[in-house]
Amino acid sequence: MADQLVTTAQVKTRLSITDAGDDALISELIDQVTDWIQDFTGRHFIAEVAATYIVDTTAGSVIQVRRGIRTVTTLEVASSDQPDTGGTYTAVAAADILLRPSPMDRRPGWPATRILIRGTTGRLTTALNGARIVGDFGFVSVPPNLQAVALDAVATAYTDRMAGDSDVAGPDASPVAIWARFFAPGTVQRATLERYRSGAGIA
Repeated sequence: MADQLVTTAQVKTRLSITDAGDDALISELIDQVTDWIQDFTGRHFIAEVAATYIVDTTAGSVIQVRRGIRTVTTLEVASSDQPDTGGTYTAVAAADILLRPSPMDRRPGWPATRILIRGTTGRLTTALNGARIVGDFGFVSVPPNLQAVALDAVATAYTDRMAGDSDVAGPDASPVAIWARFFAPGTVQRATLERYRSGAGIA
């Protein structure tokens, strides 16, 4: 389910849909709820393999990776601001790269959220695009309780759209209002997302 928290097939099973007539609409709704959840929580729940990110750095030895990081293939740091492409970086030795929290201290199913650079050779400076990271990012798999929330959201949005709700995605609709209602403060769904947003872990 690359780039989507749930699949079209899962939504169709939930809704007892057997034809392909609305597959495009369902996929659009999945895209929107996936974006909404990941934007709201600030985390990436879909595994990325061998991805490259360039991040700003602050002086010290820690790089925050809120989206989550599972492995680091290469970490390079710069001593001054670098352009968005290219740039001059120095590799940090693999032995000096530590992912934190350590595996025994992470919540079940969570990736690390910080890179700690040991020693002095890879010390960070305050710089724009100060580090280039190649590795595997995000959760290894979508947490079941989060996938359940996404599935409920898409199914609700689809049902509302079929009932004529103009706030649901479609050729004449805004994609925002349905999520604002479904994930409103005080709902069970919002509470689940808030736990991931704050880092409180899996319920």
